[in-house]
Amino acid sequence: MNNKILWAALPLLIVGLAVAVLRRDDDAPPVATATLACADLATGCATRLRDKEVRVGLGGEVKPLKPFQVWVNAAGAGKVRARFTMVGMDMGFNLYTLLADRDGVFRARVTLPVCVSGKRDWIMTVEIDGAAVNVPFSTEP
Repeated sequence: MNNKILWAALPLLIVGLAVAVLRRDDDAPPVATATLACADLATGCATRLRDKEVRVGLGGEVKPLKPFQVWVNAAGAGKVRARFTMVGMDMGFNLYTLLADRDGVFRARVTLPVCVSGKRDWIMTVEIDGAAVNVPFSTEP
């Protein structure tokens, strides 16, 4: 009887293990190779990442708990994601996949949590096909 249960559960165990391994590798952030200091993210700022020009920006009011837009213009990119962190603070899981629009600009609507300490300084790590750039910014009060 125990052998039947073991053999019945074995495929589920194998599938669960495979999903856990694949998910861990997919969520591992690449190491950012540069920091983009952008004075005006509303109009966007450009940098080079792996010898390709990348333009990054934010749209709308950038406030906690209020959705705003992240956009990335990276010609020829396949996978674009944005991860949001604070230095020395665990802000939970804030990872968004950006999707290309008709013009090839990658976009996502994001919502950031409120920091209980009152901090407003964020780091957006933009990941493009395995390469990354850090973009520091502050939310509005």
